[in-house]
Amino acid sequence: MEAALKLSRQYFMELSPPQPQRIRFIARKPSYHGTTIGTLSAGGHVTRRAVYEPLLNQNWTHVSPCYPYRGMKEEEDTESYVARLAQELDNEFQRVGPDTVCAFIAETVVGAVRLFPLSRGYILPRSLKNIFV
Repeated sequence: MEAALKLSRQYFMELSPPQPQRIRFIARKPSYHGTTIGTLSAGGHVTRRAVYEPLLNQNWTHVSPCYPYRGMKEEEDTESYVARLAQELDNEFQRVGPDTVCAFIAETVVGAVRLFPLSRGYILPRSLKNIFV
């Protein structure tokens, strides 16, 4: 995971012209990506991060996981739920500046925190076209 973070940065630095402004990362809450300072920064698990919070990279933000059991509102169906999540992610891209995002880290099945698959129809926002290579 640490190598993937570095590789995403290197990709944008190798472009012609380079894009050094790409220093932001977005991940899901309460994700787990590892135990190094970089991967703890990526993770959204509050308890695991707590002791190390002053050391963690401040270029990370986190969005809601695709977890309908806990996250879907009573009046939502699956389609409207995943549309809301995609909009939340797109809003986060816009908030931090889509041209500053280096990567969005999205595990499709979470196992270290809790095991749940993505909802059927889960989509990613248009903003991701700015970072996919």
